[in-house]
Amino acid sequence: MRRMRELFLLLIVFLALGIGAGNARAEGALTVFGGANIGGDLRLLTGGGNLDLQTSIKNSPIFGMRVGSYGFPIGFEGSLTYSPSAIIGGINDNVDVKTSIFYAEANAVLIILPGPIAPFVTGGVGVHYLNFNLADLVTTSQTKFGWNVGGGLMVNIARLALRVDIRDHVTTMGVGNLGLGFIGNIIGLGTIDARVHNAELSFGVGIRF
Repeated sequence: MRRMRELFLLLIVFLALGIGAGNARAEGALTVFGGANIGGDLRLLTGGGNLDLQTSIKNSPIFGMRVGSYGFPIGFEGSLTYSPSAIIGGINDNVDVKTSIFYAEANAVLIILPGPIAPFVTGGVGVHYLNFNLADLVTTSQTKFGWNVGGGLMVNIARLALRVDIRDHVTTMGVGNLGLGFIGNIIGLGTIDARVHNAELSFGVGIRF
C-alpha cells in the first residue's frame, strides 16, 4: 500500500505536464537550475523543550530541473530537486547527520503578467524523500508527502528561458521519521510531528519549445 501511494504521488508530477501540454496556446520549457537551500529549524520538533540545543538543517546547495507548459494565465510544471545537506545539533553543534533531500513535485503556475518578462506565483504537492546518515553507522530514509508555495520571475529571450524562483518546501515530520532513536534526544528532538520548512532560492536557464 505504501509503495502504491508513493507511485501515485510521483504520477502527479507527470500528470501536470500532460495537462499543460493539452493547452494549444501554451509553450513548453525545460529548465535546469541551481541555488541555495535555506535549511529549516528543527527545534519545532522539540515541542519547546531544551532551548540550549540548536538543531537545524544546514544551508546547502540545491540543484534540479523543471519541465512544463505555460500559457496565460495558467501553467503547469513538474520538478525534480536535490540538495546534499546535513542536520546539525547538540549544544555546540557536535552532532552532524549527513542528509540528502530530494523533491519530486507537481505545481500549478499562475502568471501575473503576460509577456517576455512574467512574474508568477506557484503552489504544488509531491513526494519529499529524505536520507539520513550518521557517521556511516546509522542510515535511514523516509518518503513523505509534502507541498510547496512560492513565486518568481520568468524571462523569455527568443528560445532561451531564464527564471528566478523562491519557494518554501514544507514537510511534516517527527523524530520517529528520522530513525535516529536516542540520537534524536542528544540533538534535542522530541516526539511530536511538526512542519519543517526548507526555503529554495534558485536561478535557472533552459530552452523553450
